[in-house]
Amino acid sequence: MNSKDLKPFYNVGPGDYIVDFLDSFGWTQSDLAEVTGISTKTINLLINNKQGITPDTAITLEKVFGTPADFWIEVDAQYQIRKKEEQNSEKNELTAKKAMLRKYMPVAEMKKKGWFLYDIDTLEGIELECLRVFNRKDIPEEEYKQDYKFCARQTNFDYEYTRWYSKTWFEYAKLNASSFELPKYNKQKLLMIAKNLFSYTLRPNGVTDLINDLQSCGVGFFVLSHLQKTYLDGAAFISNNNPFVVYTCRYDRIDNFWFVIAHEIAHILNHYDFLNEPILDNLDEKAESEREIQADTFAGMYLNQEQVIAAGKQYGKYLNASRLQLISEQTKVSIPVALGMLQHFGILDWRQFVKYKEHAKNQIPAELIKG
Repeated sequence: MNSKDLKPFYNVGPGDYIVDFLDSFGWTQSDLAEVTGISTKTINLLINNKQGITPDTAITLEKVFGTPADFWIEVDAQYQIRKKEEQNSEKNELTAKKAMLRKYMPVAEMKKKGWFLYDIDTLEGIELECLRVFNRKDIPEEEYKQDYKFCARQTNFDYEYTRWYSKTWFEYAKLNASSFELPKYNKQKLLMIAKNLFSYTLRPNGVTDLINDLQSCGVGFFVLSHLQKTYLDGAAFISNNNPFVVYTCRYDRIDNFWFVIAHEIAHILNHYDFLNEPILDNLDEKAESEREIQADTFAGMYLNQEQVIAAGKQYGKYLNASRLQLISEQTKVSIPVALGMLQHFGILDWRQFVKYKEHAKNQIPAELIKG
């Protein structure tokens, strides 16, 4: 512990030292007043630490007691600081905890999204929120400062805050996951869903059908929006022995939804043993690790991506609305999803066929959108 962190039981001020000197000299306050020319009233105020030590007073005390002037200035300064700390201890503690919270969390954004259950502008509220999320009354700073690497690709931009905010996002994702009651995870059922994932894209209620089927085989799903500087599209992790898929809706497009879900399902099926650490995905970044490349490959297989791309290249610049419809029928993938693939791989411009684009968020049950 640093010596500055040690707080005395009694706040010693310059007056206490003056009393000690007077006792050792056998002097009274009147004696000191007569020697220094300082009034008895002022001497009494100094002895009771009710008047600060000025440079002139410090020099006078140096001449009388043989102590350096800066000793008296320092003793008085430390006394005044401790006095203020004692008077404003709760305010100072609140300031410190609010600063700590904002260091690791984008507080304003999280407030706006309604992520906080308690009033984090109060000391009690911060402690209750930390208890809810971290099971302790403060931010586990030692965990945030660890070299905590998520099992996925992430942007390198502003990495420190990307990592810290990503951890905060994951802690709230875990908190939301803990409220789910799911059956035991059934890998074979999930595998069947994955193999037929393309067919869900054609159903009128394909999104809700998929979510219900995922839950029936013990896989949780919900939406938790990304936080600034995290650039997250989705995540896969385990909570209470059940795998979870989380979608951030960073790009609110139905083609993005299906690819992110396919990617996270691929992680669960192929990398379940690694999910003791969360897989947080920023799918803007190029896949470099073996697991990410594998998840991308399987996601493409689940959505008949190779067939869609081949058909799109066949038509090239002559790809019109009727041919886009034909590609959808041939590959058994919905038009918006096929369109998204063709645009992602540069076969079509993003500005083409805007009328076929669909939002994803409005197709997800409201109770599964957590903020």
